[in-house]
Amino acid sequence: MKRLFLFTVIIVITGLLWVAGFPFPYLLNNYRLNSFAGQMNRMPLPPQTKRVGPLIKKFGNLGPCSKHGDYYVEFRIITSLSYPRLKTFYKQYSVQVPEIDNVLLSLFRGLGTHGPQTVGIEKIEGANNSSLVYAFDPGYWHNDFRCW
Repeated sequence: MKRLFLFTVIIVITGLLWVAGFPFPYLLNNYRLNSFAGQMNRMPLPPQTKRVGPLIKKFGNLGPCSKHGDYYVEFRIITSLSYPRLKTFYKQYSVQVPEIDNVLLSLFRGLGTHGPQTVGIEKIEGANNSSLVYAFDPGYWHNDFRCW
């Protein structure tokens, strides 16, 4: 009877630890994505420019590499400025996924950062005076189920 009780307690504790740890990568990467997107959201607009639509943020296997998470944020603008002036304006800005290594030391591999990522801009074909402002950073957490 004691062995059955001990075995049940061990199974329950193991199950609870597994369930408690399962959402950790999801919560961690959402925090990092929201921080990355927040930096883009706070970025000032150039003169004669209006933001159109929502800020779009994505986390997952978005790049050419496999089984790791990438961070991507974009928003659209309408402007009367020329494309070269827009490129010059956004070249001065960068965004960065927050580093977690300093907090958790090396308990979780790959929670550092690639450093500041430049903000890019692309003209949207077929849309007058409309451009896409974006930032992309390959991720670090390879255990998040959204990257499989």
